[in-house]
Amino acid sequence: MGIDFSILTTLKYRVLGGIFLVFFLAISMVLYGVWTFQRNKLIDMNISHAKQVGLTIVSGLNTSMLQNDRVASLEIIEDMIRTAHFSKISVVNKFGKIIMSSQPSLIGRVLNKEEDPTCLICHQKERAETKATAVISSRDNSYTRTIISIENKKECYACHAKDQKIIGILLVDSSLAEVNGLLHDMAQRIVMTGVFTFILGFFLISFIVTRFFTEPLESLKVGFEKIGQGNFNYWVDVRRGGEIAEMADSFNIMSKAIGRYVDEVKLKSKELKTLYSIVQRMMLTIEKKKLKEIVLDLLVETLDAECVTLVLPMEKKKNIFEVSFVQKGDKRRYHSRYNMDSTIPPSCSLTKKELADWLQRKIASSVISENGGTLLFPLQLNNLPVCLISVLKPTGESFSQQQKKIIPILAHHMTISFANAQLYELAITDELTTLYTKRYFLKEIHRFVEEYHVYKKGYCVMMLDLDYFKEVNDNYGHPVGDQVLVTIAELIRTSIRHGDIACRYGGEEFVVLFMGDNVREAVRVAERIRKTVEQYTFRINDYIEPFNKTVSIGLAFCPHDACSVNEIVVAADSALYMAKNTGRNRVVSFSDISPESN
Repeated sequence: MGIDFSILTTLKYRVLGGIFLVFFLAISMVLYGVWTFQRNKLIDMNISHAKQVGLTIVSGLNTSMLQNDRVASLEIIEDMIRTAHFSKISVVNKFGKIIMSSQPSLIGRVLNKEEDPTCLICHQKERAETKATAVISSRDNSYTRTIISIENKKECYACHAKDQKIIGILLVDSSLAEVNGLLHDMAQRIVMTGVFTFILGFFLISFIVTRFFTEPLESLKVGFEKIGQGNFNYWVDVRRGGEIAEMADSFNIMSKAIGRYVDEVKLKSKELKTLYSIVQRMMLTIEKKKLKEIVLDLLVETLDAECVTLVLPMEKKKNIFEVSFVQKGDKRRYHSRYNMDSTIPPSCSLTKKELADWLQRKIASSVISENGGTLLFPLQLNNLPVCLISVLKPTGESFSQQQKKIIPILAHHMTISFANAQLYELAITDELTTLYTKRYFLKEIHRFVEEYHVYKKGYCVMMLDLDYFKEVNDNYGHPVGDQVLVTIAELIRTSIRHGDIACRYGGEEFVVLFMGDNVREAVRVAERIRKTVEQYTFRINDYIEPFNKTVSIGLAFCPHDACSVNEIVVAADSALYMAKNTGRNRVVSFSDISPESN
């Protein structure tokens, strides 16, 4: 496995690296200062000591020289070598000849001040003055040389001329080995102390940096990662104080603010999607029957309702309403007619009183019950009632703020959709009977034929004709005939199934499109219509005696009898013709017609 060097780029190690660099430079500067300043100071102390000792030696030499005791002079020099720890002491006469020395091998040696390197230190051609001290470095050793003049005094005039100021020079050499050793020891102690201090400081600073910098910053980093993942509820808890804590607080405030903005954007997006879905689904149809089913499903889905009821007033029928409702979890949609004279409630979510209040214009806008679980919102256009919708939430639940905001928008779009559906219904319904027109029948039967070819879904065409209707017009007049047709249409409407399409084909002739090709079911419905009409007694007014009428019915099935539009209409008409010719007031299927009959 390779070594991961990325850790060295982290803040912690960068800080520690910077501190190490500063520490290294500080130690280097300390060592340099100690080595230069302390070395010069030690050399000066050494020279000062050498001067003091040299003056003492000169005094002793003066005494011994006056006594002309050379042995005593050498003893003085040797004593100073032993006690003062000098490396070498020599006496040079005015001719540069060494006449006394702690090293006997040097006695008699003549120093050439112009060439001897030890003399050039003090006697340089370009310098007029001489120096009393010098530091001399050699291959084997470094030492200081202190030069002390031996002056000519009165006591010395016996041997030296009076005009001679200096009769000799005392050279005191002091080795710098001890000084250098002290400096090396000091440097080693400084370095060792520095290393120990650095190691201790490394762990201490590492702890401080980790606790007060890297850990809080790591928490902030995790916070940013959480935000990047969409978690805006993550809380960065630093608990360290200072600027980083303030930064963490600012981060938490920022994340909460971003979270609120994101939630608002999501909410708005959800609202827009919901509205788009609502508008798109309601635009799928303009037929009132299909529109009712779409609206019921949309309200259950959008408002998360337990039950939704939709009430539409019936044209030309006072106090009678179309009621449709759906319950959550039940795929069926329930359709019925409700008469205000009934004592039972219209549906699971609507009461008779609420319906009455709507009719009396007491409910003109959305109303939510005190417990927040029931909603009534009327749809009206130009102050005319279009529809009343009741929404019931599950037990213990209430409408959310988002749902309350979307209700007016729903009401607006539904009002427009139902108003358009109402206009469309007026265009496709017969003005007298309010059944669909022949044109609508032809449109729908073409749709049935297409669905059969695609999905193989069969259907049935039922044609009905009122028996001896001409007698009604001749005996009672056309207004009474119109009333009879309206009643027959209502009897047909109440006898067929929801989803079947009843139309006025022309005059006293009607047609019904049945979904499905179940022959037995279609015959059963046809017989129910026939019996309902047969048993119904027409009571027009006090001047006309009650009377009864009958209908003849012909049936044709796709694909049993025919498949195309023209063929199945002709087949149903043929079956109706047979019912008329065989006694009227009966139901005849095209399949029952024998070849002889044709």
